[in-house]
Amino acid sequence: MRKTRLSGRELWPFGGSFTLLWVGQFLSQVGDQFLFIAGLSLLNRLTDSRAAFGGLALAITLPQILFGLWGGVFADRWPRRYVLIGSDVARALIVLGALTVQTNADLWRLYPLASALAIAGLFFYPARNAVLPALVPSAHLLQANTMLQASYILALVVGGISAGFFVDRFGPYAAFIFDSGTFLVSALTLAWIRLPESANRPQPAQRNSPGRDLLEGLHFVWTHRSLRGVTAVTPFATIGIGVVQVLGLAFLAEVLQVRAGGFGMTMAMMGIGLALGLGIVPLLGHRIPSHLVVGLFLAAAGLSTIAFSQAQTFGFVLLAALAMGLCVVVARAGLATLIQQITPNSLRGRVDSLVNLTVNGALAFAQGSAGLFGQLWGPRPVLLGAGLLMMLVGGFAALGLRGIGVDPPEGTTPSRDREHPSPAPTPPHQP
Repeated sequence: MRKTRLSGRELWPFGGSFTLLWVGQFLSQVGDQFLFIAGLSLLNRLTDSRAAFGGLALAITLPQILFGLWGGVFADRWPRRYVLIGSDVARALIVLGALTVQTNADLWRLYPLASALAIAGLFFYPARNAVLPALVPSAHLLQANTMLQASYILALVVGGISAGFFVDRFGPYAAFIFDSGTFLVSALTLAWIRLPESANRPQPAQRNSPGRDLLEGLHFVWTHRSLRGVTAVTPFATIGIGVVQVLGLAFLAEVLQVRAGGFGMTMAMMGIGLALGLGIVPLLGHRIPSHLVVGLFLAAAGLSTIAFSQAQTFGFVLLAALAMGLCVVVARAGLATLIQQITPNSLRGRVDSLVNLTVNGALAFAQGSAGLFGQLWGPRPVLLGAGLLMMLVGGFAALGLRGIGVDPPEGTTPSRDREHPSPAPTPPHQP
């Protein structure tokens, strides 16, 4: 049998623009871990109130709920390059505001700073995801989305390890300065990116109010059957990991008598699974349609969650966690790819904002429900239920999303470059 050997070009088939975007994103996300650990360290230093931690989480979450859709509106109205660079520069300046928090009396300043940082991020990510299809060939869009998913998880590992040592050695204020610098580096990489004008400025003439643009985006998702289906499926891709984050420690302690260090090993195995997922995506290529990638890997992630819940040994838990990380990263990348393929360029920012809002809301609901039902029934039944739900949704995706996300034939205009004047267009190549 002939062996297939991947070349470096197949593993990273992207041009310089995507590489600059990825490097900037990775460094910025590493910096976010420095900010997170430095913020916790500063809170611990200035107060022993648990309410202070809860208030900070609320200050970050509430703006995402209230203003989550507006970032996408302006990512579709304003030049996206300026939205991206402006968001990074704004966050670099906002983070420096934490340097003024020196005593317990200054602690209140952290809350508006955290909210402002969250709001600035609401503009960045819809614009980033909207320009991605213009930076890579359509054949490599799934792989590009996987790499962006990977940059976040890899930053959690690299940043989480290095930030702890950095804060211990230099203190939280040095970490704030470091994080500000990573935002500026990201802004510089974005300034060098070559972005087609059609992707940078999707709406040359602004005739609608922002409110009307927002309603147009909501109407597009609601009246577009395929996009409505993908939007409904997307939140379920992270439910398993969200439930494991909430109940995993209790499950290991109560069921398997494994200490807290074992939970850290479990999360590390998820990271290794993600790395393996990066190697699988180039093998998929065009061999499997995007909807099947989503359905099969989402169902497999559910099966991994079920295996996690039924594990009798810690070794089996680690294998299940590895499989969960691998499957989730591929499923999420497939969903992002489908959304980018379905959505016209002029609406991508608004659609991405709506999807992000549903994912964050569903994840918060899942984690809250997991904590409640885990207290009532124990962790094993809740983990089992989450896995079964993911398998069910994976089956729906494999059957209900077929016919979308298909690449256009050679010689035709790719769907990502089409402008659709109708609020409810028919997806390209959908039967």
